Amino acid sequence: MIFLAVTMGFFAESLRENIADKEKEEDYIKSFVQNMKDDTASIANVLEENNKKIEKLQDVMSFSFKNLSDPAIRKQFYKRCNFIGYYSVFKSNDATMMQLKYSGGLRLIKRKKVADSISYYDNVVKIIYAAEVYYSNTTDYAIKAVREVLDYSVAYDSSYILNDSLSDKRLPFISNDPQKIKMLFNMVDYEIGAAKNYVANIKRRLPFAIRLINFLEKEYNLNSE
Repeated sequence: MIFLAVTMGFFAESLRENIADKEKEEDYIKSFVQNMKDDTASIANVLEENNKKIEKLQDVMSFSFKNLSDPAIRKQFYKRCNFIGYYSVFKSNDATMMQLKYSGGLRLIKRKKVADSISYYDNVVKIIYAAEVYYSNTTDYAIKAVREVLDYSVAYDSSYILNDSLSDKRLPFISNDPQKIKMLFNMVDYEIGAAKNYVANIKRRLPFAIRLINFLEKEYNLNSE
């Protein structure tokens, strides 16, 4: 009888632990799905901002065959160059992922396909982060190039600023060296290419995130709650 009582107690405790683990698993999945929804919203915003950046930088490139000694054209060129160095990158809401990876949460994910998909999404985020390195470097190169040509000290010179806007006074260049000006345009073109690469990288991976959200919601009946 004692043995039976101990055995039944063991099974009851095991059952309680299984129920508790299942509840924790579902809580993790709910939280992870919400994090992924935050990610997809962030990605949409990053794509929009980078497409705008590409458009503005292509506008900068249109000045490469214009007469930059003309005061009116140079004024417009200064304004367009404000978009050089504009930076918008994706940062994942990884709160739940960190818990799963470092707090033992992954052991609670009993469904192999779910665990594999979560791990794959972690790799997807890492790939996007890796693409950011190239994006960041080319942006820095473009910033350096433009600062070797434009003179931003005019922002503190009242003869060039009228009612918080540029006056019609011919704006100066730090250097009129044709090679430095050509390098500026080369670096802007380089930045455009990097931004396009970054956008394409994210676009290739966004569908998986959307599919994974749908899969997890269906697998755990989250839409029925």
